[in-house]
Amino acid sequence: MKLFKLNVNGSSDNFNIKYTAASNFITYEDCGFNGSEQEKYNLFLKELEKNGGPQPVNIKVKLNTQTVDRALSKNEILSIKDVNEFIKRLSR
Repeated sequence: MKLFKLNVNGSSDNFNIKYTAASNFITYEDCGFNGSEQEKYNLFLKELEKNGGPQPVNIKVKLNTQTVDRALSKNEILSIKDVNEFIKRLSR
């Protein structure tokens, strides 16, 4: 079981997501996903479904319109298949 943290930077149209994971509560390491934001998000969804625990995913959002920390449940994230829809959800 892994814990995940995401860092979202940029704007709602031009963003970058950094994916990190840990098997403990201390040492988070980069997940090493490559490709477009959609490709990286698809890899994250697969990893979350396979190895994610019941705890929510911590998301630090630093977009040009807002800076906020969020936590979304595993099931809520898995229900969002498009990375742009995911960013819109974070903007609410």
